[in-house]
Amino acid sequence: MQLTINNYDGKGAVDYTASIVAGRSFRIVRRLNEPVTCEVTLLPASGLAIPARNGRVLVSDDSGNLLFTGYVATEPALELAGQSSSGATYLALVQAISDDILLSRQSLPQSGATCGLTAGQSLQALLSRMQIAGILQSLSQATQMLPQFQLDPGRTWAENTGTLANAVRNAWRLMDGTLIMIPVGSVTHTLSEAQGTLSLSGLQVSMTKALANDITVCGEAEPSAYVTEYFQGDGTTVLFDLTEQPFLQPASKEKPLVDTFSGPAVNPQLWALSDPSADVTITSNGLTCGGGDGQLGVTMLAAISNLELGGSITIELGSVQFGAQTAGILNGLYNGGGPELPSCMLGFQIAQANGAVTLTPVVNGANAGATFTATSGHLYTLRLRFYANELQRILQGYYAVGATGSTQLFGTNYIDTAASGVLELQDTTGGVAGAPVVLWFGAIPVVPPSCQFIPLNAGYLQCSIGSVTVQQQGPVWVTSTPPNGSPTVLRLGTPAQGADCTIERTGKLRFYPASTPVAGAQIAICYRTTRRSVARMASATSITTESMGGQLPGTACWIGSVTNPVPRSSADCENAASAMLLVSTSRAAAWTGKYIMWNPIQGTGAPGEQGSTGSDIWPGDVLAVSSASAGVTANLVVRTIQIDLTSTVPSLVKYTIAFANDWADDLAIKTSSSVPADAWLPLAPETAPPLANLNTLAITSVTGSAINIAAGVTPPTGGGFEVRRRDWSFTAGPGPDLVLRSPAPNFSIPRAAAQEQYYIRMYDASTPPNYSRFSTAVFVNLSFSA
Repeated sequence: MQLTINNYDGKGAVDYTASIVAGRSFRIVRRLNEPVTCEVTLLPASGLAIPARNGRVLVSDDSGNLLFTGYVATEPALELAGQSSSGATYLALVQAISDDILLSRQSLPQSGATCGLTAGQSLQALLSRMQIAGILQSLSQATQMLPQFQLDPGRTWAENTGTLANAVRNAWRLMDGTLIMIPVGSVTHTLSEAQGTLSLSGLQVSMTKALANDITVCGEAEPSAYVTEYFQGDGTTVLFDLTEQPFLQPASKEKPLVDTFSGPAVNPQLWALSDPSADVTITSNGLTCGGGDGQLGVTMLAAISNLELGGSITIELGSVQFGAQTAGILNGLYNGGGPELPSCMLGFQIAQANGAVTLTPVVNGANAGATFTATSGHLYTLRLRFYANELQRILQGYYAVGATGSTQLFGTNYIDTAASGVLELQDTTGGVAGAPVVLWFGAIPVVPPSCQFIPLNAGYLQCSIGSVTVQQQGPVWVTSTPPNGSPTVLRLGTPAQGADCTIERTGKLRFYPASTPVAGAQIAICYRTTRRSVARMASATSITTESMGGQLPGTACWIGSVTNPVPRSSADCENAASAMLLVSTSRAAAWTGKYIMWNPIQGTGAPGEQGSTGSDIWPGDVLAVSSASAGVTANLVVRTIQIDLTSTVPSLVKYTIAFANDWADDLAIKTSSSVPADAWLPLAPETAPPLANLNTLAITSVTGSAINIAAGVTPPTGGGFEVRRRDWSFTAGPGPDLVLRSPAPNFSIPRAAAQEQYYIRMYDASTPPNYSRFSTAVFVNLSFSA
């Protein structure tokens, strides 16, 4: 073997092999989707320095195969070895970590999740935030879809990359300056008793985890019922108590992107800058553009993280100033077709007309709404508001491998939604916020699940942007209809934003004094209630098999939480439970154990092991073990490899390989046995998928005598729409809460009181009937004269 260390003292890579202390541990440990560590004790010979922190360490075997590359992590611990003619002599305990330590030492920014990307694309988005000079990437095999990946700034680069790789059942490593991510099982090492490549004395294997065929999965809190609640203004009341607690984003997720452009250059951890002509700089005015190449998509600033288009999103460009010549798009959301005008879903088109700068809304690639003429020297805030009643647009994906050995994916489908938008601007010259000017508001006919945010897309722009803020909240939308008037969208936010009202976390709708609802005004607030996501799924086939022909109870339950990938909804919980059933009912997924080999690369080990692998062994590889005498034929996923090296000639390298399949030890789906206290566990497994939610249902009018409903969908044959006074009480029988059932999508609910609550779900002709997963609710707090 050979050990070299470059202490960056001008001497280059120095051979420390002769300094290795025999009898002391010389060990390399490789763990699946974690950094590799190396530990060795040295007695530096005369003329050799004690290795320095950050020294470059390389370990290779007798054939020159690299076993480890990395850097000394800390100053070596010194241990007195004795006295020599030159004085005290010390042993040095050197601890090194693989190349990824250079990335893990860097900070990570608070940012939004990446949406709808492959594992390789998500990792590249993560790498784009780092200083990665000299690191090559080999990510072409990381093609598994990762619907959402949320970077955790409180964890290291390696920990975040491990989370990403685990979620898609991949394995990563950074070795000799090259980052690799490949699917688990891409490399197989055959160990066969019949072929003489398996040593039974080195094999320990067992099934240590009981099977499960009835899985209950708990996830995060999720939006549930779609509520439209009505209040009536009296000219003085500014605070209205909501009937239910609205679903709101945690405070830590409210602002996934904020930048005041106060640094010396564009922050590469937040933005991807395309600027071939060097027209974009950071000045005292913020992000400043002095020109462009004459066409969109060449000179632009784009957010590294794309946006999931769900819930309520407010995007602001603050302190925007315009120069004399300008043409381009500011504050744009693009649907994935490229940074061109036809792909701009929402944004502000900047142009010149008669020597003046004009701003015109862009909606789905075309001009819409009113045009505003900017005043020279003034500062403006450009504000984009987006609303959809679906917060989650992309379902999470869960990967699992069953008895057949093929990888299956559950989830990743999209949730359709209706959406509305507002494009407005506000003059903020001199620090005085003027009244917002709405240039456009209305429905957005085509709503992709995610989009690219490009605040600056210069054809030829002379402008500056003082700040960018992206705020994501729960699905909340407020309108007000004055007596004999038309509905108006109310602005949610702060008084400084010229907003009309805000939703408090205590469940109150608060109006600002300047926007107090007039007497007789009908206020409608749309929001979602909140509940703990949960699902229960079972395998009827496995239950029958385990019942031993009906002689025993065949059900084996597992109840707990999935911690990664995090289920954001009950639909995610269903997909996670289905993926878990694939492995939890397979005996092949419960193998665990270890195997000991000597010199597996060179093929010079004990009889029965020579050349059995043909290449080095890494976590994520598969050992294809076949032993007739032991009754074992299984593919076993390598999790950890402990490599012990000895100072012999020829060298002996001992590999202790720990393996475990998916059910024996969590791999793509990380679980916890804990059950949240607020989880309402299903009484029975789901037997059929729930019907679609009525997320496009509209309350067309509320009068003194009726609430008129347009469901917006055609019910299944033999089904219809059921209205009840209580949620979660939908059954085939009438019951005291039943108000009516309608086979037609347009129907009326008779009013019976000034304050009323009704819940609506679609049902089919099954016995018992299937219903929508969540209710659509209407809460009325209006007098009969409304």
